Amino acid sequence: METSRSQRWRERRALWARDLTVIDPKSYSVEIIGHDAARAFIARHHYLPTYPAAQLAVGLYGAGAVLEGVAVFAVPATGAVITRHTGFADPLRGCVLARLILTDAVPQNGESFFVARAFRHLRREKPGIEAVVSYSDPSAGHIGRVYCALSAAHRAITRPRTVLRAGDTTIAGRTLSKIRLGERGHAGAIDQLVSLGLPRPEFGEMPATWLWRLQRERHLVRHQQPGLYAYCFELTREARRHGRALPRLPYPKALPLAHPTFQFDLRIEAENRTAGRE
Repeated sequence: METSRSQRWRERRALWARDLTVIDPKSYSVEIIGHDAARAFIARHHYLPTYPAAQLAVGLYGAGAVLEGVAVFAVPATGAVITRHTGFADPLRGCVLARLILTDAVPQNGESFFVARAFRHLRREKPGIEAVVSYSDPSAGHIGRVYCALSAAHRAITRPRTVLRAGDTTIAGRTLSKIRLGERGHAGAIDQLVSLGLPRPEFGEMPATWLWRLQRERHLVRHQQPGLYAYCFELTREARRHGRALPRLPYPKALPLAHPTFQFDLRIEAENRTAGRE
């Protein structure tokens, strides 16, 4: 798949790496990082600022030991994500690449350099994990170019679904279910929503009731999200063997200019140009 640009994020704004300068491996290092550092980086830069149920976080460091990228491998919302897309009966043999972000300071092909080395750390630290599932969200301008470049298996396009948004931020389904069911960690999930500017629960208000009130008062708005592109990285020979019986779809192509994804791209670029003149 040919492309002359890669989407990046800084301070939760979409930016683009357009030049064809390739990354100099000697100028970057890829290391395991603590979850606190990864959480802070994602909250500052990623369009999905919440932190997933992480198993391992890996960072990309540039000149001056500055953190320029983070990859977070996490537990999926349900084990069916792993069994469906890897072919393993045991969901513990897989995980999800729940967050992947590089700043615009990294050259265009930095994603493939970073992810390939992050997988090495994953296999060393979590040898029981043999496959990684990841999704690309076309509503955010992503179709998985980096996954195609790394020869991931394109497994499926998921069905469109309805999500809840606070402004431009999509709230993870797992976050919502923790609050609705009062599960362990629901207090932290409430804090995540409050950090987005939503009002706190009133005194004595049950979490599920509070969540419903946020929807009724339009703090949380329902949004129809298009299907996601599902990919699987088969990291071992055994994973490749299990994946033979599963779908391997053609890689998605660049979308036409009339597609809403490109309208999203053009809007973001216009905002960035306007911000640059201020």
